[in-house]
Amino acid sequence: MKKMNNINYQLIKRKYKEFFFPVLFIAMSKYLTSFVDSVLVSSFLGVERMPAINFCFPAVCFISLFHGMFGIGGSLTAANACADHDKSKGSRVFSAAMTVIVMIGVLAALAGTALKSSIVPLLCRDISLQKDVETYYSVLVLGFPFMCLLICLSYFVRTDGSPKLTTAAMLISNAVNLCMDCVLMKGFGMGLEGAAAATVIGYICGIIIMLTGYIRSPKRQLRFVSPFSNGARVFLGDIRSICFKGFSTASVWLYLMISLQVMNSLILTYGGPVDPQAFSICRSSVNLCYILFLGIAQTLSPIAGVYAHSGDHGRVRFMLKRSILYVLSASIIMGLLFALFPQLILILYGVDEPQSAAYFSSCLRVYTLAFPGLAFTLLMNYYFQAVGRQKLSTFMTALEGLLLPVSLACLLAPHFGMAGIWTALIASEALTVIFILGFLLLDMQKSKASGRRIFLLPEKDDRKLCGFSVRMDISEIVQKTRDISQYIEDRTDHRTAMITCLALEEMLTGIALVNNDTDDVIDVMLRQTDTDIIISIKDMGAGFDPLVRDESLEYEFDNAKMLQSIAEEIRYDLSLGMNDTVIRLNISTK
Repeated sequence: MKKMNNINYQLIKRKYKEFFFPVLFIAMSKYLTSFVDSVLVSSFLGVERMPAINFCFPAVCFISLFHGMFGIGGSLTAANACADHDKSKGSRVFSAAMTVIVMIGVLAALAGTALKSSIVPLLCRDISLQKDVETYYSVLVLGFPFMCLLICLSYFVRTDGSPKLTTAAMLISNAVNLCMDCVLMKGFGMGLEGAAAATVIGYICGIIIMLTGYIRSPKRQLRFVSPFSNGARVFLGDIRSICFKGFSTASVWLYLMISLQVMNSLILTYGGPVDPQAFSICRSSVNLCYILFLGIAQTLSPIAGVYAHSGDHGRVRFMLKRSILYVLSASIIMGLLFALFPQLILILYGVDEPQSAAYFSSCLRVYTLAFPGLAFTLLMNYYFQAVGRQKLSTFMTALEGLLLPVSLACLLAPHFGMAGIWTALIASEALTVIFILGFLLLDMQKSKASGRRIFLLPEKDDRKLCGFSVRMDISEIVQKTRDISQYIEDRTDHRTAMITCLALEEMLTGIALVNNDTDDVIDVMLRQTDTDIIISIKDMGAGFDPLVRDESLEYEFDNAKMLQSIAEEIRYDLSLGMNDTVIRLNISTK
């Protein structure tokens, strides 16, 4: 079989580009909001009041664990269900996830308000800072239901083929937050309460835009149904599946919550009077990097999950390698900007006192050393989760987010103060990268005997798999199906080769006829089992459902009828906004 031509990755690259900016804005809704709040609080109220936001961030991490788990886990579970052409399960999972996350958000707001007097001292034990922390926290906690609904819904909307809607909603949410920050803090003099209220108002506006647009979307596959329609056992099974898929990735928020609490405590114990401000500036500024890092990682995740689920490991590895290049390039560029121009960051925070500015600049420069490791581990965390290695993802997240930084900081801070804390943060990222690379190399070596794995996925087996891409051009389709006829016959028999090529030609020709004014690409993957050949076909054109005859199309022959007569099973649906058709043919192997 000849090597795949240069259009082989065109469709997956297009889908990646389509997803990237919506995912970027999902990340912005969390990280840019935190960054903007910190910058405007520091600029309007003074840098000495900014640590209040950093001390409240563990509470945000706590609720983020849940909306991340249900958003990531639920959307991936629903996407896999749609990839298996089970829309009813996808809708059921969507409904279960949204119902539970709203309940969690409401309970968190009620409990967080009722227990405020006990939670604030846990967040900050410095009495001089507790008043500011309480002021910001009191309003922020009331926004937890809206944060949960917006972020969790955004994952499903994006996965359900409406990434532009996610982009618009997140843009509006952040724009409203920025405007209301200025209006409430500067115009009405509301201080820290205004900063938190602006965040909540931004969430509400984003929800209105996203819900309104999603309900009206003609591409919408997921519907809200009763999550209990199939009984409590099925509902609990869906929740268990969602949590299992989502926890390994979302657990980073749990570890970050604990890690930040420990770091804040160590800084107050072993640091100087301006070190809480220095740490807050660094933690807030790195949110700008997280926007890019998370945008790349979360774009890869659902695409890798769907393609890996269909056995198309070559395209998964292709996009992983590109994503690694993207995320490392982003980390280096952001690191250089922070290291060379820290004064630009400090201008945003309104820091103009020379001695403080010099110290904060040195802290920013040191912290940039952690960026490449942080970017790489974040990407691999999402990748491991997408390809079904949840246990590995969970362990890696715990190692990088909790075990290494906390243990190293507790060991080094008593002897080296803040220098020990910075060293712990940088070393934990570097050691996690070493662990990941070592694990991948070890897995590749151990799998040589049974079939080598690369990035934990089996290397292509030409005896069982055949993948290619073809343009929506009938002459090219006919030629391509003839080219692979001998390839299939060598592995099965003449009859099977004839049926397979006929099914391929009928399906691909039908797609081309429906999309006769485009030059888009169709991805095809043939997978052989002991009794069947399974053909998986993906494209982003107008849908051609071989189960439905379209009387408005003038065929020289009836593609749909022909396919139904030779196929054992045909399934058509939308997956990640792509047409996804699976055809199963019976074979008699040699």
